[in-house]
Amino acid sequence: METNLPEQLLLQRSSDGDAAAFHELYQLHKRDVFTLVNMRLPDTEDAKDVVQEIFIELWLKKDMLSAIRDFKPYLYVLARNQVITAYRRKNVQLKNEGLLFEGLNTLDHSAEDNAIAKELYEQINLIVEALPETTRKCYHLSKNEGKRNGEIADLLNISEKTVRNNLSEALKRLKSALSQTHPELLALLVFLVK
Repeated sequence: METNLPEQLLLQRSSDGDAAAFHELYQLHKRDVFTLVNMRLPDTEDAKDVVQEIFIELWLKKDMLSAIRDFKPYLYVLARNQVITAYRRKNVQLKNEGLLFEGLNTLDHSAEDNAIAKELYEQINLIVEALPETTRKCYHLSKNEGKRNGEIADLLNISEKTVRNNLSEALKRLKSALSQTHPELLALLVFLVK
């Protein structure tokens, strides 16, 4: 097996079904992904299971790997989604949408990687801040403070249906804006739908 191939070539070969190229991608990123996951899941065995699930999901969706422009941010979005799924399985709720980006700052990455993550985080914030007031408040209370729809309805003195409609609108706008600028990050929205 060739080693030290450029990442984009590894993604292309993986997309074509090359298991050796995919294994090299795994070797390149498994430690960072584990560190990120283990910061959020204190049980090491749970963290190992989540890392395995992430790479299994990548292999099952290998056809689309060649279309990914920035693999690390995409990989961290998958990691974040899997951590959230793990928390949901245990009925524990994440309280802050920014956890992924905090984790990025603590890992050993290039300045370019951190700049990409920061830019994406800022872009999401800009989109959210441009939302109508009620929609923005619903989004912040749900995604940043971890409030349930009923709690948000009580706080804002609106119905739960209005909360759901506002959250749905926020997600549509985020999806639309991100699909134009960062299509590889649409996986980020998976966790927002629930």
